[in-house]
Amino acid sequence: MKISRMGIHKQVLFLVLSCSIVTLLIAGGIALFGMMNIKANAVDVGIEIGKSAAEKSSQALRDSIKNGLEGLVQERSKQINAIFQSVRWDVKALSDEMTMILTNPWNYAPRYVSEPNWNNEGVIVAQLQYREGVNRAALAEEVGLTANLQDWLYRMNISDDVITSNYVASVNGFNITVDAASERRVDEYNNPLPNDYSVRPWYQKAMQEQKVTFTDVFTDSHGRGLALSCVAPYYNAYGEIAGVVGEGMLLKSVNEIVLSTKFGETGYGFIMDSNGHVLFSPKDTGDLAIDSEEDPSLLDDAKDPTLAAAAKLMAAGKSGLEYVTINGIPCYLAFTPLESTDWSFGVVIEESEILMSAEVSRQVIEQSTGDFVAVLNDSIKTLILSILGAFVAIMLIVPFFGRKIADSFTKPINILTDGVREIASGNLDKKLDIHTGNEIEHLATCFNAMTDELKTQMANLTKVTAEREKIATELNVATNIQLSMLPRNFDFGRDDFEIYATMNAAKAVGGDFYDFYLLDENHLVVTMADVSGKGVPAALFMSRSKTILKNFAMTMTNPDDFAAVMTLANNQLCQDNDEMMFVTVFMGMLDLQTGKFVYVNGGHNPPMIYSDKEKSYHYLKVEQNCVLGLMDEMDFVQQEIQLERGDMIYLYTDGVTEAMSETNEQYNEERLKNCLDSIGGKCALAEILSGVRASLAKHAGAAEQSDDITMLALRFNR
Repeated sequence: MKISRMGIHKQVLFLVLSCSIVTLLIAGGIALFGMMNIKANAVDVGIEIGKSAAEKSSQALRDSIKNGLEGLVQERSKQINAIFQSVRWDVKALSDEMTMILTNPWNYAPRYVSEPNWNNEGVIVAQLQYREGVNRAALAEEVGLTANLQDWLYRMNISDDVITSNYVASVNGFNITVDAASERRVDEYNNPLPNDYSVRPWYQKAMQEQKVTFTDVFTDSHGRGLALSCVAPYYNAYGEIAGVVGEGMLLKSVNEIVLSTKFGETGYGFIMDSNGHVLFSPKDTGDLAIDSEEDPSLLDDAKDPTLAAAAKLMAAGKSGLEYVTINGIPCYLAFTPLESTDWSFGVVIEESEILMSAEVSRQVIEQSTGDFVAVLNDSIKTLILSILGAFVAIMLIVPFFGRKIADSFTKPINILTDGVREIASGNLDKKLDIHTGNEIEHLATCFNAMTDELKTQMANLTKVTAEREKIATELNVATNIQLSMLPRNFDFGRDDFEIYATMNAAKAVGGDFYDFYLLDENHLVVTMADVSGKGVPAALFMSRSKTILKNFAMTMTNPDDFAAVMTLANNQLCQDNDEMMFVTVFMGMLDLQTGKFVYVNGGHNPPMIYSDKEKSYHYLKVEQNCVLGLMDEMDFVQQEIQLERGDMIYLYTDGVTEAMSETNEQYNEERLKNCLDSIGGKCALAEILSGVRASLAKHAGAAEQSDDITMLALRFNR
């Protein structure tokens, strides 16, 4: 049908419909093209946002770990500095006392000190040595005066586990040394060897510096390995240097302080002197192994330029954090000077460990971004289908409004695109304000929720990481503090008894504790206790219980009245005990002259007694008194037994007998007795406790330790 032959009404209607349809098709095509373009842009922007957030989160995590590393090196340096400062104070006190003796000789009576004797092998004792060719008779008066210092030297030696020897050396050719190596100072016929200490590094260092100072690392003259000393000169009445005093330390004993520094899986600590030599380190080989003056210095660029540059900063007394290469491995090194010496303390962690944590964070955020992109694709797909359906309906019903409807769809999408681009530029505070009531508004809401979630996750991740590192550092310090409260010096220098003890906590800190001490020359007190519960609360109550028990024991007037000690301690522990914590206690005292053992049991496991005569163990009969801390004004029954030569007492906590296997079976008292009978009672105490620990490990298998395991063995040698 030709249009020219249609009626005017039909021609106008046809023209209007044709224009509307053409206009709608053109507008619809443009809208569809723009929608597909917006979809591609939105997906790209979403991916860019995810990458940006992942990078920022990873960087925040790396910064947090680095800050934790710097915090650890500062905290540990304070502890190490306190140890070396204590040594400096000791040496200063020795110098002042020796100067006082020589400037006021009329206030001191001459004293005797013996020469080295191999019979004193392993015994801490004062020994006198002369330089070859000196006139001993002419030195007799000075030797007698100098011998007044031997008590100071002895007390300082036994009071500090890191000290190997204490000494005073006169410029006139004699020295007095206190240590446990008498046999190294005699020849094969037990004749004292001459000692020309004037050539030793510690003597020359003190004479050169003329102040309290630490030496460089040197080789011990008695073949005991690498060593260093803290030395100082002392003076006579004329103000002249009269000799040198000092304290010597073997590196292998002092190195235990540094070995306790842990950070993550790969972190460790070390100490370097001002010449770039490593003094203390847990490494046996490599760049940071302990070396001597003959080994290459860390200041030498031949090892690694980055490590040498950091070492130069350490030698200059600087603090900081540097990226270095150690043994070919990229690492971060945090360091700070030790104020009591001219050394520097550093902590190293491998870069891979930091990157591993950041990589995990990045993967989590990228996964979230991938999920968002999937939701975005689905939303845009639904939106496109909705638009196409609307276009078809409009083309069939109201072609005239096609362009207007198309504009109503494209306008909010353009606003969405502009907002997404602003968010992608890093403005996570941007909010899309779109209210269309359809999928576009839902998509805008998803963008707003995504930015909020990304901000919250980044903030929470940074906070949680910082708190976790802080808690780990504080628990490490708490563990060291608790272990330091337990006595670890088992050598009293006596042959009438032997003692040894161990404690393995189920958590970082525990509630078990043991204690032993001499009331006087003839009475030895031992304590074994187990606080209810575990962790930090039990550790705090353990500290209080240990202090109260020892205080009352040390102040009792009648050395046999242990029941009164337990009663007073119980009353004290009941006060302000709002948490109703309690402690089981076995406390006893051995008379080292008679062998009488007086004891009181406060709800604790019965000990085992080894009879040397019968060559077997048996459980000690104990009264089941009340535990301490629950009810005050309780009476405790005191008991006693007679020990013979070679008899032994084995104390333990319920962490031994109640140790669980993988099948939830307890170790129990019978297994403990059989284990001790198989070990016997004649071997070293440390071997006995080690044997029990091995039996417990075999019984437990892969089962986790559920309670603190504490043991103490005491052998009576009369």
